[in-house]
Amino acid sequence: MAETPDADESEFTLNRRGLLTAAGGIAVASATGGVASATQPANTVTLIHDTHFHGRFEDAGDAELNLPRYFAVADRLREEYDNAAFIGNGDDLAPSLLGLEYEGRHMVEALNYMQPAAIGAGNHDFDFGVETATNRFGNSEFPWVVANLLTPDGEPVPETQRWTTFEAGSATVGVFGLVTESFYTITDYPDDWQVLDTVEAAREAVAALDGDADFIVCASHLSSGAQEQVAKEVDGLDAVVGSHSGIVFDEPATIGGTTVAEFGDEFGHLGRLTFDLDTGELGEWERFDFYNAGALDDGESPPGGDSENHVPRDVQEITGDEELASITQEYTTELEERLGQPVVESEVKLNATSENYAVETGIGNLITDLMRDVGNFETEIDVAIQNAGGIRSNTVYGPGPITGVNVMDILPFPNEIEVYELSGAKLRQYVRDSVRPMPGDFGSQPAIQVSGISYEWRGHDGESSVENVFVGGEPLDEEETYLVSTNDYVAGRSVIGEGERVLSSGQFQGPFVMDQLEERDTISPTRGHRMIRVDETVEPATVEGDDDTVTLTASLPTDAAEGVAPDSYRVIPRVGESLTPESVSATDGTVAATFDATELTELAEIDDPTLRLVGGFDPDEEHYGYTNDEGELIELPPSSGYDYHQLKASVDASAVLEATATATSTDDETEATTDSDAETETTGNQPGFGAAAAVGGAAGGAYLYDRLTDDDSAE
Repeated sequence: MAETPDADESEFTLNRRGLLTAAGGIAVASATGGVASATQPANTVTLIHDTHFHGRFEDAGDAELNLPRYFAVADRLREEYDNAAFIGNGDDLAPSLLGLEYEGRHMVEALNYMQPAAIGAGNHDFDFGVETATNRFGNSEFPWVVANLLTPDGEPVPETQRWTTFEAGSATVGVFGLVTESFYTITDYPDDWQVLDTVEAAREAVAALDGDADFIVCASHLSSGAQEQVAKEVDGLDAVVGSHSGIVFDEPATIGGTTVAEFGDEFGHLGRLTFDLDTGELGEWERFDFYNAGALDDGESPPGGDSENHVPRDVQEITGDEELASITQEYTTELEERLGQPVVESEVKLNATSENYAVETGIGNLITDLMRDVGNFETEIDVAIQNAGGIRSNTVYGPGPITGVNVMDILPFPNEIEVYELSGAKLRQYVRDSVRPMPGDFGSQPAIQVSGISYEWRGHDGESSVENVFVGGEPLDEEETYLVSTNDYVAGRSVIGEGERVLSSGQFQGPFVMDQLEERDTISPTRGHRMIRVDETVEPATVEGDDDTVTLTASLPTDAAEGVAPDSYRVIPRVGESLTPESVSATDGTVAATFDATELTELAEIDDPTLRLVGGFDPDEEHYGYTNDEGELIELPPSSGYDYHQLKASVDASAVLEATATATSTDDETEATTDSDAETETTGNQPGFGAAAAVGGAAGGAYLYDRLTDDDSAE
């Protein structure tokens, strides 16, 4: 029942981006399509690495990228290189539709055929509890390793080893696994079982393997930052492969004398590292970048970097392993027949990628809106909350038909929907605590999706905060009690579970959402302004109006760069939809946004509108001062949802009304003076006096189903 940012969305603290740009002129010198030396050094060991299959046999968005083809390349590399071994880094049993259906049994059968030298256990291998995990480990014909998990009695997790050695040709390789220290909160791991410090566990493993192994490698399921620390602080460790984060390095890193290689997860990439056993240093390496040429748009280049070490491979040209194809068909045929039909038509793209950690998404809004329909309550459920990691397939769907398989891939966990009575104070605490602040591997993130609630969030200097929290469009009352719908995973690991549970629905999220969608013909969920990023709050905006427009001018943050993101600017009210400006310009440390006077006046006429001008600016790295372990400034912002930081300036609604009224009055006087003899008819519909129809009482985004804005549009 665990959700984590495995394939998260951004660069990490060493500022390596997973860029998959066009790669031309790649030399093909080996049977696998990679770059290989004519001769190999006599005393080498080669690691072919990365599994992280999430219980899938194929990519959720493209079935052509699949396990039979992936393994065909890995197996050929294993044959081609002396002293070669295939190593995995866990999260192989779940989460996915197949993982939920078979609880990892299908992957054990496939992996037994593939015969990896070892796999480092990951958090999702425990999603169905330690008893199921133990059974799966015990049925495996290869070792699972994890050095920093122990039972209450101090023993290794049953059917695993903390470390082991294996023979790779003439070389003896020592291997151990490590998992994140937050194991209790991200998977179904008992409270009385132990999670050890990763550096201390790694030192213990290296000490035990030293003398028995020619080469020592960690099959890592740590986040990027944590395994950097291990590499720097643990002597005698030759290599770290894989990660918990699913990041794609442009090239392996050398940290504290240890080679660290992260090449993504699932079926997008495969790594090949060849080391000199005499020195432990990395010699040759390749990163295979798999793609489907048939899915490329006209003129689109295949993935790959500008290095000859990045090897693009069209999967259409790879003959998949026949035995794995047979295993795949055995497990998928029945599910495809049962769930492969469309359940609804989406008029927009549905972004189920890891951007759900970073920004509000249409799919997140759709899921949480539906979660407020669970049960039969006399009053409407006030708020719904979905953890971003529970939106899982890392795929964009539509526009077009959405199948049952798609829905179950998006929501693959056995998480039951529950409803709690929760105080306003606890609700505020939850949304604040959910914010992931800088510094961190992935930048500032709200890390959840919500319905019925809106708020501003900030995450900097290791601290998080929220402001202007509204429930149903009204200010949150900390003394009030609210009905909150969420899943049992979230409730069991947060203050929500401290409230009174008033409903255990007995329904997993995937099947529930699928049933709800089957009742609709079409959907078109979009982003709104439920979670508003605020990096800097500046002085209130100045207001100037004329006949047709109102210009709001705000100061750019001190020491910020002059650049702004014009398309990101808007005025957000307490309720209803935001308003985008007609134009945006920046000069002399200020940004000016010009709006249609009638439209802005309608927002200002709402009772207590809480108007805010928000928009993007180019952050100054030196001002924020975030550095990596080498003391180098981190390029900002390291978050996939944004290319900018965001400022907020409050807007005085009375000043807007005064500006438009003054402009209208002046215009009327001028017209009366110059056209006093003309016969005119007054309609009484001057700017500032019309009905506020544009905001129509929609609170927290309940209007989403009928809007046609593409989900890839700006927030």
